Amino acid sequence: MTGTLNKALDFHKLGKLNEAKKIYNELLEKDPTNYKLINLLGVIYLQLKKYNRAIFLINNAININPNHHALYNNLGVAYKELEKYEDAIKNFKKATELNPNYAEAFNNLGIIFKNLKKYNEAYTYYKQCIKINPNSSEGFYNLGLLFYKMINYKKAINNFNEAIKINNLYIDAYRNRASAYSLSQQYLLSIKDYYKLITIDPKNKSMYESQIFFNKNNICDWLNYQDNLKKIEDDIISKKILTDYINPWKLLLVTDSLKNIHINTSNFNNKKSLDIKNNIKFKNIKNNKIRIAYYSADFKRHAVSHLFANVLEFHNKNNFEIFGFHFSSYKDDDMTNRISKSFDKFIDIRNVNDDDVVAQSRGLNIDIAVDLTGHTAGNRINLFIKKVAPIQINYLGNPGTVGEHMDYIIADKNLIPYENKKFYFEKIIYMPDCYQPYDSKKIINKNFNREKFNLPASGFIFCCFNGVYKINPIIFDCWMRILNKTNNTNFCFLESNNSCKQNLINEIKKKGIDTKRIFFSPIVNYENIFQRLKFCDLFLDTFPYSAHTTASEALSSGLPLLTLAGNSFQSRVSLSLLNNLSLPELITHNIQDYENYAIHLANNPQELEKIKKKLNLSIKNSNTFNTQLYTKNLEKAYELVQDHYCKNLTAKDVYLD
Repeated sequence: MTGTLNKALDFHKLGKLNEAKKIYNELLEKDPTNYKLINLLGVIYLQLKKYNRAIFLINNAININPNHHALYNNLGVAYKELEKYEDAIKNFKKATELNPNYAEAFNNLGIIFKNLKKYNEAYTYYKQCIKINPNSSEGFYNLGLLFYKMINYKKAINNFNEAIKINNLYIDAYRNRASAYSLSQQYLLSIKDYYKLITIDPKNKSMYESQIFFNKNNICDWLNYQDNLKKIEDDIISKKILTDYINPWKLLLVTDSLKNIHINTSNFNNKKSLDIKNNIKFKNIKNNKIRIAYYSADFKRHAVSHLFANVLEFHNKNNFEIFGFHFSSYKDDDMTNRISKSFDKFIDIRNVNDDDVVAQSRGLNIDIAVDLTGHTAGNRINLFIKKVAPIQINYLGNPGTVGEHMDYIIADKNLIPYENKKFYFEKIIYMPDCYQPYDSKKIINKNFNREKFNLPASGFIFCCFNGVYKINPIIFDCWMRILNKTNNTNFCFLESNNSCKQNLINEIKKKGIDTKRIFFSPIVNYENIFQRLKFCDLFLDTFPYSAHTTASEALSSGLPLLTLAGNSFQSRVSLSLLNNLSLPELITHNIQDYENYAIHLANNPQELEKIKKKLNLSIKNSNTFNTQLYTKNLEKAYELVQDHYCKNLTAKDVYLD
């Protein structure tokens, strides 16, 4: 029997599960009360993700030998995978009672409590695991993941370092350390880790190359940019790349192709095993008021809140009951305080697991759930996959489609022309003016001067205060040609990381531009940016990801903005604003026209002055910055989709005229 068992164990180690299972079953026929064999068979079913069968078998093994710690650990793993966390915790704790030095069970308890967002308990169990086994690479790795989840990237990286010291081929530790480096803007170190991953995990080379590409873009390192982008897009279409590592929002930064955006979003959701819960039946309870819930990672000083805070303040509380679900990973600030006062109920869910948030949302009988985050940083997309409300709307935070788990996306006719609707999973709510709200109560500090903003004392100022990650070599080269063809002109970028700044300076020198004409303006508080914009002459937009909140800030300050519009949502936000301000002359549709018109305006100050006067008149007379009217239109949209749902009608596009 020993030889046969060893053969089965060898099959098991090699991942030949069916061969191992066959032998285990044959051996059990001869020795049906062998708890070790029953456990091994249960482990195979765990690996095959047949968790209920695994639970049945491991329980049988426990009935035979109720004092073996590993059996309870394996049973806990099965319950963990089924998200039956109470049962999992019970069994992991039983394993540690039977063997107080059982590091693996403490590690598993840490995983459970991390999933439950009970971070203090998770930390305690991970530390116990490491105390018992200081060489537990998995213990350090999981502790790193915990700090990663808590947005403490420094401590996350330190623990990933320890895991890698113990196991220099720990692929997941390298992956997550690379991600933590990137999120903490240590892009060169992130790139180094991804190159290491290519050598130790070559089957995922395409995935790592895509991450190298995005990291390099964050520091304006554009070597072979076009070739690398084409490869990524080709891989997306062929599904060669593991697209769960190309976040749909991230792809918006580099492509205008609605087809590729749609495919990537679908691939991402499928790879993440996002099981759309279309079969959820909600109780048809009619509330006295329509209950709207906004879910956001950005209820803080953030572009979304800067746009949206005033809408919340204008909501009609006679007809609507407004809930806020707050899950920012950062500390609350003055904007959090302002926003929280606008809700009938403001609910902090930062340390609440997804299932409990879903249950709470359904328990409140929310009529319409509005996701203000989408696939952007800090998202909790799984809440909407699991369905928090009968109507779910994608709005503002993610400029594009997010997936079929959302019923509607809020847009306007400029953003999503009729011919482009086929690339959106959601039905479209067409706002009558621009889809983008505006904060009419913002505070503006006028005490700063040009020197404080590091702006030139004289001369024409082209500027782009979009994040540098939106800049690419195509638009950058165009800006340098504009400078080459104009006199007494300067260009102002937003200050960024040192690597990015140095790479930009190197590119500027290659184009033969005097670096004295280039300025980097520091990051300033929100109240100060409007004064800075007033010192500039023409805002040159990025492509394919145009200015959004920044466009609103520039135009509302009276600064003309020249845009290059494409087909995608994210490339048409400036277009929407300009059309609603009756300034179509500032919209171009190819890079040559964009370049020529920028040069023309710099050389013809009288024409630029006419545009500024026209802009200032439009600010007063158009609906673009009329937040009160905007809120009424938004509420009308909510009433229409709610009425449609109550009549048991299939979701359809909504037009507000």
